Amino acid sequence: MKTKRIVSMVLVSVMALTLGLAQLWAGGRQAAGSGRPHHIVMAYIGGDQQDMAKVTAAINEASLRDINMTVEFIQMGFGDYNARTQLILSGGDEIDIVPIFFNNAGNLKNSGLIVNLADYIYDHGKDILAALGEDVAVSGAISGFVYGTPAQKESASRTGIVMRKDIVDACGIDVSAIHTLTDLGAVYAKVKARYPNIDCFSGINFILQIENHDTLLDDFGVLLDGGRITTVTNWFESEEFRYKARLINEYYKAGYVKLDAATSTETAQSLVRAGTLFSYLSPVKPGFLIQENAACGREMVTAYIGTEDRSNDSNNLYTYSVNFFNWGIAASSKDPVKAMQFLNWCYKSPDFNNLINFGIEGEHYAFVNGSNRIIDFPPGIDGTNNRYHLNMGWFFPNQFIGHIWNGLPGDIWDQYKRFNDSAHKSRAFGFMYDSSSVQTILAGLSSIQSEYVNAIATGSVEDVDKAIQELNQKLYSAGLQRVIDLKQSQLNAWLASRK
Repeated sequence: MKTKRIVSMVLVSVMALTLGLAQLWAGGRQAAGSGRPHHIVMAYIGGDQQDMAKVTAAINEASLRDINMTVEFIQMGFGDYNARTQLILSGGDEIDIVPIFFNNAGNLKNSGLIVNLADYIYDHGKDILAALGEDVAVSGAISGFVYGTPAQKESASRTGIVMRKDIVDACGIDVSAIHTLTDLGAVYAKVKARYPNIDCFSGINFILQIENHDTLLDDFGVLLDGGRITTVTNWFESEEFRYKARLINEYYKAGYVKLDAATSTETAQSLVRAGTLFSYLSPVKPGFLIQENAACGREMVTAYIGTEDRSNDSNNLYTYSVNFFNWGIAASSKDPVKAMQFLNWCYKSPDFNNLINFGIEGEHYAFVNGSNRIIDFPPGIDGTNNRYHLNMGWFFPNQFIGHIWNGLPGDIWDQYKRFNDSAHKSRAFGFMYDSSSVQTILAGLSSIQSEYVNAIATGSVEDVDKAIQELNQKLYSAGLQRVIDLKQSQLNAWLASRK
């Protein structure tokens, strides 16, 4: 890792010198700011890109011009993120900006490895506040400690049933009449009668996917009714959980559900592509079917699925869905103010977002049919031979000011914004509980959840009520009530502080 960074720093230094000389030769123009450029080290998660050095140089040209800073990147994989982050932050490596997933935030905060952005964002992150809105920008907070700023993405939560259109048409299914999980019974009966060898449904998400409750990060103590109420409840003994468990069990016994759904590692999309699956549940968003058609290799249709009484059919917005992934600043940063200023630039710079996601125009992407926003691979280039195509807009700071990949609607960012703005916000939006005192309990609860919930959620248990009773007995014996009480206490204090 140190070798890669030395090479990167040399490239940055050479480029900075070259740009500085060019500016002097052009008549003494200076980059934004004054003095020696400040150097930033920024970690990110994503696949290795052959032209990363070339793209980094282009980003540095823009950042030198705009804010008199340079940057080098540390690449991580999703598989080694936790270990690498801990090692880099605690090992003395030079690092300024670091990716933070919500389930790792408390540990990094309590270990003193990241700074409180509340100390910097109001003076040096005004473009972040403007892009996200203050309530969203500082919603990644634990006990007032803002650990990171979220990426600009579609964050609202709404679930749809995704179905093969050819089968829907052949069976005469009225998609507009599908609103609840119960409605799927008649649909699956028609499909199974006409296509007896096809599984109607697969996956563990029949119960887990439709989150009509605020999970409060981990499902061990939740707020029911989309977070419209503020009493922390055990989701696994709620009437909604029990009803869904009984319903999927009926579907399983009727032969609608893939028999090994509880243990299968194949994606629903791959099963549809293989011709063995009719439908699956998924979060839906604007432009969703474009990506699903490509993933499934077939035309798909979808219908929103809401609560059985239709009382909660809106988009919902929860703290974790906005802050699933955030950008934080390392406590070891040599200058957190400069790091905040660079991060602020990332949220307002189309150059940064386009370069980091798609690379260099003409080499890694080209505009489509005279468009100044829709892009695709250049002639002769595709996904197999492109030397740079990170394309992770959901991850980097602000995709809403960047280019749009061909196939998505030209107004997709506006659609995403309207989707977010239309969502109902949980009353606990912006609240994240400090779980440091119950980490051992949570590990035990997670183990019990894995033991029971997958089987319950796919309908493959023989006696649903008995399985749910055993699940809850074990959860309470392992300390669930202590977690619920802790969440309630912290939530009450948080709500009181906002009055």
